Amino acid sequence: MKHVIRGIVATMLLMSPVAVWAQGEHEHDHAHGMGVQEIIIKGELVDSLCYVAMAAKGPGHKQCAIACAKAGIPISILEDGTGKLYTVLPKEDKTGYPENVINKMGDTVTLKGDLYENGGNRYVTVESVE
Repeated sequence: MKHVIRGIVATMLLMSPVAVWAQGEHEHDHAHGMGVQEIIIKGELVDSLCYVAMAAKGPGHKQCAIACAKAGIPISILEDGTGKLYTVLPKEDKTGYPENVINKMGDTVTLKGDLYENGGNRYVTVESVE
């Protein structure tokens, strides 16, 4: 019986760092999920479908990107230097993208907003875009 109890205690001691690590990961994701991290991203505004499917971007794709954004295709920002893609979200729900964002599709901009990360995906709300 002593060996069984020792085995249970040893297993619990070995498992406790895993539980603490898993809890820490959950709290980290939760903090980002609350939008607590403000971020400034410099990069090109692209429509997600054309960029992901065909790598379409730049001034030559501007009018198509504007049309796609107006049709409801999600807007993303392709970060300069890193190539990271962030899905751009409106600041408020049920509002859609502001015109000043849609009109800058295909342009390099500086976007300020709140960063959200969920399931390995990155999202940023639009506070301002210049």
